[in-house]
Amino acid sequence: MRMAGRLARRELRGGFSGMRVFLACLALGVAAVCGVLSLSAGLGAGLAADAALLLGGDVEATSPGAPLDPAPLAELAAAGRVSGIVSMRAMVTAGVGGGGLRRALVSLRAVDDAYPLLGEVILSPSMPLAEALAGPLPGTDGLPGAVAAPELMSRLGLSVGDTVRLGQASYVIRAVLVREPDRMMSFWGFGPRFMVAENSLAATGLVQPGSLLRYAYRVALPPGRDPAALVAGLETAFPGAAWRVRQASGASPGLSGFFERLTGIMGLVGLSALLLGGLGVAGAVRGQINARATSLAAMRCVGASSRVLFFVCLLQILFLAALGIGLGLAVGAGAPFAVAPLLGELSPVRIVPVLSPAALGTAAAFGLLTTLFFSLPPLSAAGRISPLTLFRGYGELPSGRPGWGVLAVTAACGLGIAALAVGITGDRRLGLGFVGAAVLSAVVLRGAGWALVRGLHLFPLPRHPLLALAVSGLRRPGNAAAGVVAALGLGLTALSAMALVDANFRDLVTRELPEKAPAYFFIDIQPHQLAAFEDMARQTPGVTAVQTAPNLRGRIVKVRGMAAEKANVDPDTAWVARGDRGMTFSRTPPDNSAIVAGAFWPPDYAGPPLASMDAEAAAGYGVRLGDTVTINVQGREIDATVTSFRRINWLSLGINYVFVLSPGSLDGLPLTYLATAYTAPGPPRPDGAPKAADEALFAAVSAAFPNVTAVSVGETLSDITAIAEKIALAVTASALATLAAGILVLAQTLGGALAARAREAVIFKVCGATRGDMLTMLVAEHAVTGAAAGLVALVLGTACAALFVVGYLKMTWHFAAGPALLTIALAAGLTVLLSLGGTVRLLGKKAWPYLRNE
Repeated sequence: MRMAGRLARRELRGGFSGMRVFLACLALGVAAVCGVLSLSAGLGAGLAADAALLLGGDVEATSPGAPLDPAPLAELAAAGRVSGIVSMRAMVTAGVGGGGLRRALVSLRAVDDAYPLLGEVILSPSMPLAEALAGPLPGTDGLPGAVAAPELMSRLGLSVGDTVRLGQASYVIRAVLVREPDRMMSFWGFGPRFMVAENSLAATGLVQPGSLLRYAYRVALPPGRDPAALVAGLETAFPGAAWRVRQASGASPGLSGFFERLTGIMGLVGLSALLLGGLGVAGAVRGQINARATSLAAMRCVGASSRVLFFVCLLQILFLAALGIGLGLAVGAGAPFAVAPLLGELSPVRIVPVLSPAALGTAAAFGLLTTLFFSLPPLSAAGRISPLTLFRGYGELPSGRPGWGVLAVTAACGLGIAALAVGITGDRRLGLGFVGAAVLSAVVLRGAGWALVRGLHLFPLPRHPLLALAVSGLRRPGNAAAGVVAALGLGLTALSAMALVDANFRDLVTRELPEKAPAYFFIDIQPHQLAAFEDMARQTPGVTAVQTAPNLRGRIVKVRGMAAEKANVDPDTAWVARGDRGMTFSRTPPDNSAIVAGAFWPPDYAGPPLASMDAEAAAGYGVRLGDTVTINVQGREIDATVTSFRRINWLSLGINYVFVLSPGSLDGLPLTYLATAYTAPGPPRPDGAPKAADEALFAAVSAAFPNVTAVSVGETLSDITAIAEKIALAVTASALATLAAGILVLAQTLGGALAARAREAVIFKVCGATRGDMLTMLVAEHAVTGAAAGLVALVLGTACAALFVVGYLKMTWHFAAGPALLTIALAAGLTVLLSLGGTVRLLGKKAWPYLRNE
């Protein structure tokens, strides 16, 4: 090893010529992985640092539908400063005093005088929140004040000082809400914020039995008081309560889970760049050994053993790998510091740039394992260099299988990469799926390259001499067709898969869902309003169907007698017990679902509570037919026996519930009704406004039932699309690293192939071939390999995208021809362009250095 170290150090004095692609590929891949993990660490640090601010206090107790009882409220008040908030969805109407009425869905928040406990509410014009929400002031016609988000002001054409109606009460807009400290991200964007004083809410008539209200009580604890102890004490003192309590560290499990999944997907994209760069590493190592074949042969002639030569080359590669990994870590670790200011508006939480040891260590481990995995097999050939190479003047790497020791270490590195890939996603299925797809793609692309070469042997050569030479070049021993197909194909497989996933998602939210979705959801319909609502909705011109269902809010507290939060649950279904869920009862199975196991109760059933459960949620919680699930609905615990599982088509956007209970299970509890209304298709409006039937229905319901909230499905889908575009932007940024790695690897592969053919070019020139002849021949050769790579990548990318869309996203799949054909065009075009650059350099080679040795 000492001798190998001295020889390696002397070899490195010659510089890094020929290893620039090695360094670039490794640095790029490590930077992509480290950057994604560092950004994730920055988001996690932001969530941790601002946890109390995002929650609005150190501890929060939430109660659905009803205020907190005096006893627990007294416990909270004794612990620290308390602020009470009421939240719900509601409709705000503008233009009440004259002009056309304009209505919009809002996220209503009614706050008390203590709000906010932490942070500051920023208004425009600047004023204290208490002043903006105060009761009647001089010159306001005796109306209380309100503040509204800029989106609402723009949507309804409002200005400060205008009057709006909320339910049965009117408010004057005194300021625009610029920022609220505890605004969590809401994926479904149910309306912009509208804030009023809590003591004015009763006048609106929106607070009725069964209404979908959420009461929240935040507590700011004095220094030194442990939030966990307060939470544990409340849970012990009030077991089985309808309300829930949580501390700041668990303020947003849904948001944390979203960032973890986004990090996993982006991390896999970055890992794709690193693994693709591994092909560049392998090509660079092979080219370096070829270039130094004479030097290695000289060492063999003076007595160096195969083991010494192997370690000489390995130490050089490890030194270069350390440089590449270090450069990648520097770039990746600096990513949060560079992009945090740019992502301030896109991210719902603050990004705190940090140097994460876990991110640095994981990325470095990926880089080292990738280097060893791709470089050990070609390095093993260094020890088998023949001494005759020194006398021949040129040579190629000896063929043959690497030794068993090299194969064992290579396999161990591959397993390490797979384990880290699973760990980086946080989802075993996704991680193992990526590993399987990567291995299968590599095998298929290698097989495709081999099949291309073997297939060309089955056909006679073309009559045209230049085309015949191009085909002969592909068929000759040692050609680079397999390497080009693998290098280009892997990169294009990843890019085509991402393009097809994006096309499927966009088609879902822009075409499929709007075609079959209802026009509106209507919530908080009181039982005594149901008949009148149905009659009015069905009589509105253009309305084709109206569906209704009783609606209550409840949460799962036990599964088979075990606390739901302690159950070993699939992360995909953890949301079911994370908060309050909609509950209903029915005599018949709901539409848009099918019974897949068990049996629904008969229409005249009148016995103990039974439940029909979503099949996917049941599998995630390990629920079997006959098991008991305990549901807390407004303080009443209901033990329901699961008798059937349903497969629910959530993408229909119709009324459906995870749990459907038998009739009589919820008797005596206050409830409201949920309704959906479908309208006939109509021509799109030039200004993007809703259809005439939608407008007529919206206006009729808003005028007749001011307490009923209308949720426009079209607006909600637009919000989803906007959020999806932000997510796609983040994934696309990671994908650029994959594209860059693919170009580097392709350039390396083509460069090595053309360098190996320099002697052929000289022979062609000596035999009278013109530059045009050689250019045509080589371009035709690489166009064939590029088209083959694009075709195979299209098949593999389609298969990967279909599995991801159907198996992971649970969406319907369709093949998008546009992105697919663009992928093939890019494949052939990119190969031809890169080969042209290399061919021009190749044609400039002088003949005499090669002929002199002959």
